[in-house]
Amino acid sequence: MARPATGQTPPISFRPPEKLREEFDAEVRASGRNRSDVLIEAMHDWLRKRRREHPATGTEVADGV
Repeated sequence: MARPATGQTPPISFRPPEKLREEFDAEVRASGRNRSDVLIEAMHDWLRKRRREHPATGTEVADGV
């Protein structure tokens, strides 16, 4: 049975070390943004960096930013 459409992308869950999460959350609050926006931006930045370092991988990922 297919999952019903929600209009949202599925969440990703992970467990960063507590100290890293605390520091991240403090910076996110100070920026006035939310975790998701900052993490999505970080993912885009990481992918752009990987593409620069390994331009011939042939792996294409939608940028969206």
